[in-house]
Amino acid sequence: MKATQLPSIAQLDHVLDICVDVGKSKLNVYFEVGDRGIDDEWSNTTRQIEKKLREYHHLAKEHGLKTLRVICEPSGGYQDKLLRTARRLGHLTAYVNGEAVAKFRVVETNDDGKTDLKDPHIIKTLARLNKTLRHRELPDEYQLLRTCGVLYDQAERAVVSVRCGLHRSLLQLFCDYSFGKDFLYTTSGRALIGKYGGNPYRIIRAGKARFERALRRRAPRIQQRTLDRLWDNAQTSARHQHAIEYAELLELQVGQLWEEFLLHEQRKLALADRLVSLLQRLRQIDPKVPEPTPGVISAKNLARLIGETGPLSDFTSWRMLLRYAGINIRMRQSGTYRGQYRITKKGRPLLRKILSQIVLPLVRRQCLYGEFYHRKRLAMPGQKAMVVVMRSFLRKLHGWYRSGQAFDAERYFTDQAAYQKRQAA
Repeated sequence: MKATQLPSIAQLDHVLDICVDVGKSKLNVYFEVGDRGIDDEWSNTTRQIEKKLREYHHLAKEHGLKTLRVICEPSGGYQDKLLRTARRLGHLTAYVNGEAVAKFRVVETNDDGKTDLKDPHIIKTLARLNKTLRHRELPDEYQLLRTCGVLYDQAERAVVSVRCGLHRSLLQLFCDYSFGKDFLYTTSGRALIGKYGGNPYRIIRAGKARFERALRRRAPRIQQRTLDRLWDNAQTSARHQHAIEYAELLELQVGQLWEEFLLHEQRKLALADRLVSLLQRLRQIDPKVPEPTPGVISAKNLARLIGETGPLSDFTSWRMLLRYAGINIRMRQSGTYRGQYRITKKGRPLLRKILSQIVLPLVRRQCLYGEFYHRKRLAMPGQKAMVVVMRSFLRKLHGWYRSGQAFDAERYFTDQAAYQKRQAA
């Protein structure tokens, strides 16, 4: 026999649940008051939301209820207006899981059809069973960090996209270009694009001596073998004898993509500086926020990570934090059958992406997770081993925050009992 402590359930006897199916332009509502179930529909505008919530609050007080609780599914941002207004008017707010609504719809109605009128009833049933999720309102500092982190990610993806397009376009123009993709973004590569636009015909017309002088002025440390190789690539590329107008169009395309790259790169750098500044402000408010540590986590990545998690004090255990990130384990087991264990991927995708970027350099040999990762690689594929490292890092970040202490390499891979015993000795 196994006895388990049941979680306490919040008493909401004096609260009227307003269950809402949120659309872009309209809200479908269902609630039960007294012996009546009421369906309603109104436009998704601030004025109408305020009017209806005041009406419902007045109705709730007539039936001896104190406040409202507005419950809805996350709907791609369309729910924000409703929830912010409800909070501003002093009411409670909560989410229900969209997947739970879809699956419970089959249980309650015995069909898998969906209508805007049906979903609020399903949400009400889930609320009655206490299957609601907390609607977190982040403090201003965390909201700024999260928004800045999202903008940084957009700039980062834009840089990657432009770099791919730039390399494709350059190979159309400079077909025998033999350098790797990263060469363009060195001082020498920038000089090549800035002076000649990556056009081999312009390089050949300039002549080798003039070409070398021009690049040396822009990149003084460029090596002679690099110049010789570029010149040889330009010579063989020019043998294809593209029409002058066609080559000019390709050069124009390369130039436009280069300008886009510089723009997104500058945005990315500015946002990185903003993230670091916001993290410094946050650490003044909450000194328990871990300090950026060389060889563990940079200030920029820590700011992005904390922006995605929100206040770490909201998570009473590391398991809650792993579930929030969607890297908790989903098990498949029935009788003697044992399926593969996988992560759920139900949490925040950007949080998982940032985690993977943080731990990637840490799994190199001689780095923080080098020995740990390569030991795991003996028993599992690299991708799974990386997920193990991500889980470990996020779990330890939670403990690092709760301790309020500086990073301790001896404590990092040592359990509490062994560490205390070592300290006592």
